[in-house]
Amino acid sequence: MFYFLGIDLGGSKNTWVVALKENPYERERLYLCEAPLKNNYPGKIPLEEILKFAKENRVLTVAIDAPLSFSLNLEKGWRKSDLTLRSLLPQEGKNWVLSYHALMGIPIRGYLLAQSLCPYVGTILESHPRANLYMILPENRKYLAHKYKKGGLLPEERSFLMSYVTDLFKIELTEEVIDNSGLLDALLCALVGFYYCRYPEKLTFLPPEEEAIGFGPFVIFKEIL
Repeated sequence: MFYFLGIDLGGSKNTWVVALKENPYERERLYLCEAPLKNNYPGKIPLEEILKFAKENRVLTVAIDAPLSFSLNLEKGWRKSDLTLRSLLPQEGKNWVLSYHALMGIPIRGYLLAQSLCPYVGTILESHPRANLYMILPENRKYLAHKYKKGGLLPEERSFLMSYVTDLFKIELTEEVIDNSGLLDALLCALVGFYYCRYPEKLTFLPPEEEAIGFGPFVIFKEIL
């Protein structure tokens, strides 16, 4: 069984993980991994538990919501990929993308996690779940990418989001995933990892620095899946 991990990386008590696997009897139908990590999975997990999972299971991709590539030439921490992503987003969404200087400890945690995982995972990706959600939503619903992190989705909006993601990706979701922005972000990262393996043509590859070090590529969904 092969897994696709998505990680919404935050502090020690705000890191969320989702693992996806394909139905062995119906390829391309995805479902959430049921194997618990510390009996709380998917959800908040210490980085050591993520590494343990990768050592004990066949993980094809890990997609992380954190900067994973860097360059000595960037005095302000703005990468080509960050600037390109900002150009793809509407004016009110540009502040979703920050320089890696502004993110303080998150890039270090992301880099250390990627470094630890690389002997066990074939592909380590960087992604941006909020931008992913914006890209895949229909035009009249893109506003949900602005709203879902603030809480207070209306019942109709919540119902739409669950049915839309379920139908688009052929995956069974729980209400917990839709109601928790950390889990939803981790899910979107895991889905990017799956698409990287199966349908890379449906992803946008953001440009790396010429002398980048670290991990990647940095990929997001195209607008039309």
